[in-house]
Amino acid sequence: MFGETFKTFSVNFVSPNPTGVFHRGEVVSGEMRFELSKQVKIQKMTMTVKGKAKVHWTTRSGSGKHRHTNHHHGKVVFFQLGNVVLQPQDGSEELVLQPGVHVYPFSCLLPQGDFPSTFEGIHGKISYAVIFGIHRAWHMEKTFVSEFKFERLVDIGVPQLLLPLSATTSRNLVCFCCVSGEVSMDVQMERKGFIPGETIKITAEFGNGTSNIVEPKATLEQTVTHYTNGRGLKRIVANTLNSTRGQPVEPNTSDVRRDMTLTIPGNAYATLENCEVLVVEYSVLVSLKVGGFSGLKAVFPIVIGSCRLQPQVPPQDFQPPSYNAALNM
Repeated sequence: MFGETFKTFSVNFVSPNPTGVFHRGEVVSGEMRFELSKQVKIQKMTMTVKGKAKVHWTTRSGSGKHRHTNHHHGKVVFFQLGNVVLQPQDGSEELVLQPGVHVYPFSCLLPQGDFPSTFEGIHGKISYAVIFGIHRAWHMEKTFVSEFKFERLVDIGVPQLLLPLSATTSRNLVCFCCVSGEVSMDVQMERKGFIPGETIKITAEFGNGTSNIVEPKATLEQTVTHYTNGRGLKRIVANTLNSTRGQPVEPNTSDVRRDMTLTIPGNAYATLENCEVLVVEYSVLVSLKVGGFSGLKAVFPIVIGSCRLQPQVPPQDFQPPSYNAALNM
Protein backbone atom coordinates (compact mmCIF):
# COMPACT_ATOMS: atom_id res chain seq x y z
CA MET A 1 0.00 0.00 0.00
CA PHE A 2 1.23 3.51 -0.84
CA GLY A 3 0.10 4.73 2.58
CA GLU A 4 2.44 2.23 4.23
CA THR A 5 5.32 3.51 2.13
CA PHE A 6 5.11 6.87 3.92
CA LYS A 7 5.96 5.88 7.49
CA THR A 8 5.61 9.48 8.73
CA PHE A 9 4.61 12.83 7.25
CA SER A 10 4.79 16.12 9.18
CA VAL A 11 4.91 19.86 8.57
CA ASN A 12 6.72 22.40 10.70
CA PHE A 13 5.48 25.95 10.09
CA VAL A 14 7.65 29.00 10.68
CA SER A 15 5.52 32.05 11.51
CA PRO A 16 6.85 35.62 11.61
CA ASN A 17 4.62 36.19 14.67
CA PRO A 18 5.33 34.97 18.22
CA THR A 19 1.79 33.60 18.53
CA GLY A 20 2.36 31.27 15.57
CA VAL A 21 -0.45 32.72 13.45
CA PHE A 22 -0.27 34.16 9.94
CA HIS A 23 -1.75 37.36 8.53
CA ARG A 24 -2.51 38.55 5.01
CA GLY A 25 0.54 39.45 2.93
CA GLU A 26 2.86 37.31 5.05
CA VAL A 27 4.92 34.35 3.90
CA VAL A 28 3.78 30.90 5.00
CA SER A 29 6.97 28.91 5.23
CA GLY A 30 8.46 25.91 6.95
CA GLU A 31 9.69 22.38 6.39
CA MET A 32 7.88 19.34 5.11
CA ARG A 33 9.32 16.06 6.39
CA PHE A 34 8.48 12.46 5.58
CA GLU A 35 10.06 9.03 5.94
CA LEU A 36 9.85 6.36 3.27
CA SER A 37 9.95 2.64 3.97
CA LYS A 38 10.97 1.79 0.40
CA GLN A 39 11.96 3.33 -2.90
CA VAL A 40 9.28 5.43 -4.63
CA LYS A 41 9.07 6.89 -8.13
CA ILE A 42 7.12 10.15 -8.45
CA GLN A 43 6.47 12.62 -11.24
CA LYS A 44 6.38 15.64 -8.93
CA MET A 45 5.37 16.92 -5.52
CA THR A 46 3.14 20.00 -5.40
CA MET A 47 2.09 22.41 -2.68
CA THR A 48 -1.26 24.22 -2.57
CA VAL A 49 -2.14 26.90 -0.03
CA LYS A 50 -5.90 27.20 0.32
CA GLY A 51 -8.31 29.25 2.39
CA LYS A 52 -11.98 28.32 2.50
CA ALA A 53 -15.20 28.39 4.52
CA LYS A 54 -17.72 25.56 4.66
CA VAL A 55 -21.04 25.20 6.49
CA HIS A 56 -23.37 22.23 6.69
CA TRP A 57 -26.48 21.43 8.67
CA THR A 58 -29.46 19.16 8.32
CA THR A 59 -33.21 19.45 8.79
CA ARG A 60 -35.95 16.81 8.82
CA SER A 61 -39.12 16.95 6.78
CA GLY A 62 -42.06 14.71 6.01
CA SER A 63 -43.42 11.96 8.24
CA GLY A 64 -43.56 8.20 8.39
CA LYS A 65 -42.11 6.50 5.34
CA HIS A 66 -41.77 9.89 3.66
CA ARG A 67 -39.63 11.39 6.42
CA HIS A 68 -36.17 12.28 5.16
CA THR A 69 -33.11 14.36 5.97
CA ASN A 70 -32.34 17.57 4.06
CA HIS A 71 -28.73 18.69 3.78
CA HIS A 72 -27.92 22.41 3.56
CA HIS A 73 -24.49 23.56 2.39
CA GLY A 74 -22.51 26.71 1.87
CA LYS A 75 -18.93 27.04 0.65
CA VAL A 76 -16.55 29.86 -0.26
CA VAL A 77 -12.95 29.54 -1.46
CA PHE A 78 -10.99 32.70 -0.57
CA PHE A 79 -7.83 31.78 -2.46
CA GLN A 80 -5.98 28.77 -3.84
CA LEU A 81 -2.29 29.12 -4.68
CA GLY A 82 -0.18 26.35 -6.20
CA ASN A 83 3.54 25.67 -6.45
CA VAL A 84 5.88 22.77 -7.28
CA VAL A 85 8.06 21.62 -4.39
CA LEU A 86 9.90 18.78 -6.07
CA GLN A 87 10.29 17.57 -9.67
CA PRO A 88 12.96 15.98 -11.90
CA GLN A 89 15.72 18.40 -12.88
CA ASP A 90 17.39 16.36 -15.63
CA GLY A 91 14.48 16.28 -18.05
CA SER A 92 13.34 12.79 -17.03
CA GLU A 93 9.70 12.02 -16.40
CA GLU A 94 10.13 10.53 -12.93
CA LEU A 95 12.13 11.18 -9.80
CA VAL A 96 13.34 8.29 -7.63
CA LEU A 97 13.12 8.81 -3.86
CA GLN A 98 15.16 6.45 -1.74
CA PRO A 99 14.08 4.93 1.62
CA GLY A 100 14.73 7.12 4.66
CA VAL A 101 13.95 10.64 5.87
CA HIS A 102 13.38 13.44 3.35
CA VAL A 103 13.14 17.13 4.31
CA TYR A 104 12.08 19.90 1.92
CA PRO A 105 11.58 23.61 2.68
CA PHE A 106 8.54 25.43 1.33
CA SER A 107 7.20 28.97 1.23
CA CYS A 108 4.24 30.83 -0.21
CA LEU A 109 3.17 34.48 -0.04
CA LEU A 110 -0.38 34.96 1.20
CA PRO A 111 -2.47 37.43 -0.82
CA GLN A 112 -3.55 40.82 0.50
CA GLY A 113 -7.30 40.17 0.56
CA ASP A 114 -9.65 40.81 3.47
CA PHE A 115 -10.00 37.20 4.59
CA PRO A 116 -11.80 36.05 7.78
CA SER A 117 -9.95 34.48 10.70
CA THR A 118 -9.78 30.76 11.37
CA PHE A 119 -12.98 29.47 12.98
CA GLU A 120 -14.46 26.12 13.90
CA GLY A 121 -17.99 25.56 15.17
CA ILE A 122 -20.73 22.93 15.24
CA HIS A 123 -22.03 23.56 11.72
CA GLY A 124 -19.25 25.54 10.08
CA LYS A 125 -15.52 25.99 9.69
CA ILE A 126 -13.11 28.52 8.24
CA SER A 127 -9.77 26.88 7.56
CA TYR A 128 -6.42 27.59 5.97
CA ALA A 129 -4.13 24.77 4.99
CA VAL A 130 -1.07 23.69 3.06
CA ILE A 131 -1.84 20.64 0.89
CA PHE A 132 1.04 18.55 -0.43
CA GLY A 133 0.28 16.36 -3.42
CA ILE A 134 2.28 13.33 -4.57
CA HIS A 135 1.85 12.69 -8.31
CA ARG A 136 2.72 9.29 -9.76
CA ALA A 137 2.18 7.84 -13.20
CA TRP A 138 -1.11 5.90 -13.56
CA HIS A 139 -2.11 6.66 -9.96
CA MET A 140 -4.48 9.08 -8.29
CA GLU A 141 -2.86 11.99 -6.51
CA LYS A 142 -2.02 11.30 -2.85
CA THR A 143 -2.48 14.36 -0.61
CA PHE A 144 -1.34 15.36 2.86
CA VAL A 145 -3.13 18.30 4.51
CA SER A 146 -1.72 20.44 7.32
CA GLU A 147 -3.76 23.39 8.63
CA PHE A 148 -2.33 26.63 9.97
CA LYS A 149 -4.01 29.43 11.90
CA PHE A 150 -4.86 32.60 10.02
CA GLU A 151 -5.85 35.78 11.82
CA ARG A 152 -7.54 38.86 10.46
CA LEU A 153 -6.30 41.89 12.36
CA VAL A 154 -9.30 43.58 13.99
CA ASP A 155 -8.16 46.71 15.81
CA ILE A 156 -10.39 47.48 18.80
CA GLY A 157 -8.49 50.71 19.51
CA VAL A 158 -10.37 52.67 16.84
CA PRO A 159 -12.56 55.55 18.11
CA GLN A 160 -15.94 53.96 17.35
CA LEU A 161 -15.08 50.98 19.58
CA LEU A 162 -13.82 53.11 22.47
CA LEU A 163 -17.12 54.87 23.10
CA PRO A 164 -18.94 53.96 26.33
CA LEU A 165 -22.33 52.29 26.03
CA SER A 166 -25.47 52.95 28.03
CA ALA A 167 -29.08 51.84 28.32
CA THR A 168 -31.88 53.10 30.57
CA THR A 169 -35.32 51.60 30.99
CA SER A 170 -38.12 51.17 33.49
CA ARG A 171 -41.48 49.44 33.65
CA ASN A 172 -44.43 48.90 35.94
CA LEU A 173 -44.87 45.21 36.54
CA VAL A 174 -48.47 44.00 36.63
CA CYS A 175 -49.53 40.81 38.36
CA PHE A 176 -53.16 39.59 38.53
CA CYS A 177 -54.35 42.89 37.06
CA CYS A 178 -52.73 44.88 39.88
CA VAL A 179 -49.73 47.18 39.65
CA SER A 180 -46.97 45.48 41.63
CA GLY A 181 -44.48 48.31 41.34
CA GLU A 182 -41.89 49.86 39.07
CA VAL A 183 -38.49 48.36 38.26
CA SER A 184 -35.78 50.33 36.48
CA MET A 185 -32.17 50.06 35.49
CA ASP A 186 -29.49 52.36 34.14
CA VAL A 187 -26.61 50.32 32.73
CA GLN A 188 -23.17 51.57 31.65
CA MET A 189 -20.34 49.75 29.86
CA GLU A 190 -16.89 51.27 29.43
CA ARG A 191 -16.53 50.57 25.69
CA LYS A 192 -17.60 48.39 22.80
CA GLY A 193 -14.32 46.75 21.70
CA PHE A 194 -12.43 44.03 23.56
CA ILE A 195 -9.86 41.31 22.95
CA PRO A 196 -9.92 37.71 24.26
CA GLY A 197 -8.92 37.45 27.91
CA GLU A 198 -10.07 40.98 28.80
CA THR A 199 -12.66 41.74 31.46
CA ILE A 200 -15.83 43.65 30.67
CA LYS A 201 -16.82 46.03 33.46
CA ILE A 202 -20.52 46.73 33.89
CA THR A 203 -21.95 49.39 36.19
CA ALA A 204 -25.68 49.53 36.80
CA GLU A 205 -28.13 51.37 39.03
CA PHE A 206 -31.36 49.56 39.79
CA GLY A 207 -34.65 50.65 41.18
CA ASN A 208 -37.02 48.14 42.73
CA GLY A 209 -40.46 49.42 43.64
CA THR A 210 -41.92 45.94 44.01
CA SER A 211 -42.33 43.80 47.09
CA ASN A 212 -39.98 41.16 45.65
CA ILE A 213 -36.22 40.86 45.66
CA VAL A 214 -34.83 41.40 42.15
CA GLU A 215 -31.66 39.78 40.87
CA PRO A 216 -29.35 41.34 38.23
CA LYS A 217 -27.45 39.14 35.81
CA ALA A 218 -24.96 39.73 33.00
CA THR A 219 -24.27 37.26 30.19
CA LEU A 220 -21.77 37.16 27.33
CA GLU A 221 -23.47 35.66 24.28
CA GLN A 222 -22.02 34.45 21.00
CA THR A 223 -24.27 34.15 17.95
CA VAL A 224 -23.07 32.14 14.95
CA THR A 225 -25.14 32.45 11.77
CA HIS A 226 -24.62 29.94 8.96
CA TYR A 227 -25.81 30.66 5.42
CA THR A 228 -26.22 28.58 2.31
CA ASN A 229 -24.67 30.08 -0.83
CA GLY A 230 -26.67 33.08 -1.88
CA ARG A 231 -27.99 33.29 1.71
CA GLY A 232 -31.16 31.47 0.75
CA LEU A 233 -31.32 29.65 4.10
CA LYS A 234 -29.68 30.20 7.44
CA ARG A 235 -29.07 28.40 10.71
CA ILE A 236 -28.42 30.34 13.95
CA VAL A 237 -26.57 28.88 16.93
CA ALA A 238 -26.41 30.87 20.19
CA ASN A 239 -23.79 30.09 22.83
CA THR A 240 -23.34 31.48 26.33
CA LEU A 241 -19.62 32.07 26.90
CA ASN A 242 -19.79 33.48 30.42
CA SER A 243 -22.30 34.80 32.93
CA THR A 244 -22.33 36.43 36.36
CA ARG A 245 -24.94 37.45 38.91
CA GLY A 246 -24.94 40.67 40.87
CA GLN A 247 -26.02 41.07 44.46
CA PRO A 248 -29.82 41.04 44.86
CA VAL A 249 -31.69 44.35 45.11
CA GLU A 250 -34.01 44.56 48.10
CA PRO A 251 -37.73 45.50 47.78
CA ASN A 252 -38.77 49.16 47.70
CA THR A 253 -35.30 50.57 47.08
CA SER A 254 -33.92 52.95 44.47
CA ASP A 255 -30.55 54.01 43.03
CA VAL A 256 -28.91 50.77 44.12
CA ARG A 257 -25.55 50.34 42.41
CA ARG A 258 -24.37 46.92 41.39
CA ASP A 259 -21.03 46.32 39.62
CA MET A 260 -20.53 43.17 37.58
CA THR A 261 -17.65 41.82 35.49
CA LEU A 262 -17.49 39.34 32.63
CA THR A 263 -14.22 37.84 31.45
CA ILE A 264 -13.96 37.02 27.78
CA PRO A 265 -12.50 33.51 27.34
CA GLY A 266 -8.92 33.60 26.13
CA ASN A 267 -9.76 31.24 23.26
CA ALA A 268 -12.77 33.21 22.03
CA TYR A 269 -12.88 33.75 18.29
CA ALA A 270 -12.84 37.31 16.98
CA THR A 271 -15.98 38.91 15.61
CA LEU A 272 -16.46 37.64 12.07
CA GLU A 273 -18.42 39.77 9.64
CA ASN A 274 -16.60 39.39 6.31
CA CYS A 275 -17.63 35.90 5.22
CA GLU A 276 -20.53 35.06 2.92
CA VAL A 277 -21.56 31.84 4.63
CA LEU A 278 -20.58 32.33 8.29
CA VAL A 279 -21.01 35.29 10.67
CA VAL A 280 -19.91 35.45 14.33
CA GLU A 281 -21.32 38.19 16.57
CA TYR A 282 -21.18 38.95 20.30
CA SER A 283 -23.38 40.77 22.77
CA VAL A 284 -23.63 41.44 26.49
CA LEU A 285 -27.07 40.88 27.97
CA VAL A 286 -27.88 42.60 31.28
CA SER A 287 -31.15 41.44 32.81
CA LEU A 288 -33.18 41.99 35.94
CA LYS A 289 -35.23 39.06 37.17
CA VAL A 290 -38.30 39.88 39.24
CA GLY A 291 -39.94 36.96 41.03
CA GLY A 292 -41.13 34.50 38.43
CA PHE A 293 -40.72 37.04 35.61
CA SER A 294 -37.64 37.73 33.51
CA GLY A 295 -38.25 41.45 34.01
CA LEU A 296 -36.05 43.94 32.14
CA LYS A 297 -33.13 43.32 29.83
CA ALA A 298 -30.67 45.38 27.83
CA VAL A 299 -28.57 44.02 24.97
CA PHE A 300 -25.21 45.60 24.09
CA PRO A 301 -23.56 44.48 20.84
CA ILE A 302 -19.78 44.29 21.28
CA VAL A 303 -16.81 43.54 19.04
CA ILE A 304 -14.12 41.05 19.97
CA GLY A 305 -10.97 41.89 18.04
CA SER A 306 -7.48 40.50 17.79
CA CYS A 307 -5.36 43.51 18.72
CA ARG A 308 -5.28 47.09 19.93
CA LEU A 309 -3.14 49.14 17.56
CA GLN A 310 -4.58 52.59 18.19
CA PRO A 311 -4.07 54.38 21.53
CA GLN A 312 -6.83 53.65 23.98
CA VAL A 313 -8.15 57.19 24.36
CA PRO A 314 -11.88 57.92 24.10
CA PRO A 315 -12.72 60.34 21.30
CA GLN A 316 -13.66 63.89 22.22
CA ASP A 317 -17.13 65.45 21.84
CA PHE A 318 -18.95 62.17 21.38
CA GLN A 319 -22.11 61.19 23.18
CA PRO A 320 -22.27 57.54 24.27
CA PRO A 321 -24.74 55.55 22.18
CA SER A 322 -27.86 54.45 23.99
CA TYR A 323 -29.18 50.93 23.46
CA ASN A 324 -32.84 50.10 23.85
CA ALA A 325 -33.68 47.88 26.76
CA ALA A 326 -36.59 45.50 26.54
CA LEU A 327 -39.21 44.11 28.84
CA ASN A 328 -39.43 40.33 28.72
CA MET A 329 -42.36 38.99 30.73
